[in-house]
Amino acid sequence: MSDGSDGAGGVGSDGGGSGASAASSNNDALGAASEALGSAVDAAMDTLGAAISDALGAATDALGLDNALDGLASALGIDAKDLQGIVGAAVVGMLTGGLPGAVMGVVNGLVGGSVTDAARSAVTDNLPAAMQPLAQLAIDQVAGRVPGAGVSVQDALAGLASGALTNGRAPDIGDVGAIARSLTDVQSAARGLMDGVTSGDFSSAAQAASAIDGALGGQLGQARDIASGIAGTLGSGQGAYANGGHGRFGDAVEQLAVDVTRLVASRR
Repeated sequence: MSDGSDGAGGVGSDGGGSGASAASSNNDALGAASEALGSAVDAAMDTLGAAISDALGAATDALGLDNALDGLASALGIDAKDLQGIVGAAVVGMLTGGLPGAVMGVVNGLVGGSVTDAARSAVTDNLPAAMQPLAQLAIDQVAGRVPGAGVSVQDALAGLASGALTNGRAPDIGDVGAIARSLTDVQSAARGLMDGVTSGDFSSAAQAASAIDGALGGQLGQARDIASGIAGTLGSGQGAYANGGHGRFGDAVEQLAVDVTRLVASRR
């Protein structure tokens, strides 16, 4: 998650002080919770950037982050196993970028899952059987780099509806419904794009896999840029609005980012 990696360097250099400052100035419950973990989280900050790319997977054990994240889950009142899903992506984003980082974690996970699912379906429907294994492997590699992308849409929405990101309070059903609707638009747009990519004439499986990898990277890159701009409004205290002009897929991502921002902002 590129937005998280950038933020991790800044947080790591400040240690727990930057988290404490944010909690003090914003009276933010997530920031306060991470501060309360004390030295465990402080020590984890320096290695958190490397763990992000592994989506809170096996590397968390090797890097010694598992205890810190389990403690954070307890402080937030959520099940530690949920840190492996969309909530985990949001928590990691929060640790490296505050509430805007949490928004980015959720949006990246939802978009990543939507795009990779669309790619898998398109490969199955459009590519010759002999080309499909390598193409699916390319998709797996992309999905593995996006925390939360491996979670089903239903599980992701259930995690958000549980109140894990809204101070334990169940969010307004309208906010969750808005995310579900905008996510449907993202999925539809992603499927249209991936159908177009996989419907081409390829001379080899490697050529098909390369085209798919490039398309996925382009879509995810656009999504990160759009979501970053929307998430930034949360930190600045401005309202989040979708302005459009990004094409069908980009506009759908922008609306999703707006809806996620409003959900996370409602926790204050």
